[in-house]
Amino acid sequence: MNLQKPDQLTLPPAPPAAVNLYTPKNPFTATVVGRRRINDPSSPNFCWHVVLDIRGGQMEGRYRIGQSIGVVPEGRFNDPKFNVMNRSLDSKIRLYSIASACWGDDWRGETVSLCVKREVDENEETGELVFGAASNFICDAQLGDRMQITGPVGKSFLLPENPLPHHYVFVATGTGIAPFRGMLIELFNQGFAGEAWLIFGVPYSTEVMYDEEFRQWSQNHPNFHYRTAISREQRNREGGKLYVQHRLEEEEERLIPLLRRPETRLYLCGLKGMEFGIYKWLYRIDSGLLSLPPGMTVEAIQAMTRESPDWMKVEKARDKERLFKETY
Repeated sequence: MNLQKPDQLTLPPAPPAAVNLYTPKNPFTATVVGRRRINDPSSPNFCWHVVLDIRGGQMEGRYRIGQSIGVVPEGRFNDPKFNVMNRSLDSKIRLYSIASACWGDDWRGETVSLCVKREVDENEETGELVFGAASNFICDAQLGDRMQITGPVGKSFLLPENPLPHHYVFVATGTGIAPFRGMLIELFNQGFAGEAWLIFGVPYSTEVMYDEEFRQWSQNHPNFHYRTAISREQRNREGGKLYVQHRLEEEEERLIPLLRRPETRLYLCGLKGMEFGIYKWLYRIDSGLLSLPPGMTVEAIQAMTRESPDWMKVEKARDKERLFKETY
């Protein structure tokens, strides 16, 4: 996709966030009009960008980046026998973060895109393969195939109503990269002049999704700073695995004053637990993005484990106007 809008095109502003335009009892039938592999072909994992045509539906031109849509797996993927773990798959909605800007990948709001990793595992007892029903259904879909979708859902992970006066630090792991792709497209196609950072963590370099697009942004926009954290291939200062919080630490000199500014927004999206090291770092640098829970000290929080019963108090202490989190 060309990340820059056509010169002759005037883009409308992002629409108000509509929710639940389509439900499991009243889904919309979208058509697959685009699909491409978005991680390195040599990777043992398979990640796909799938574009859905939503023309003629209520969702056309009305979804927001930061929302999700639901997909109902069909055919063999909706058969409980397909999953050897014997979980019932009937009518189960799987939610996926939208990966396209509010104008879609077609710039007219007539498409919506998903970023999906094909889930394949193995039954430890039998050795049989276990397939993620919805992810394989989506990744298998061919051009022209139809797909039942619901939504959009979510209003808590959006860009501000007027996004241009702000600065942004986006931190993603895995397919948590999806909303940040669309957010960056929206920002830079509206004349964004603030600071934007993207820290993207994956286990192996072959797992980096949309890498070419983000490198293109960083070349074209000096105010966009793109860093990856490859945990199984790179080492942090102490010699351990390098995670997203270590990349944040490496850029402290520039990020600390940025994060302390009231107009800066921090977004975290990806695997549950990614926030653990990031929150501790935010306390250490006195970012102002997390208040100190009653009776706690910064030193006590640094010593916490993920299993600590008090960790939920830390989670509740984040500034929900400036620190946004979507983990799964």
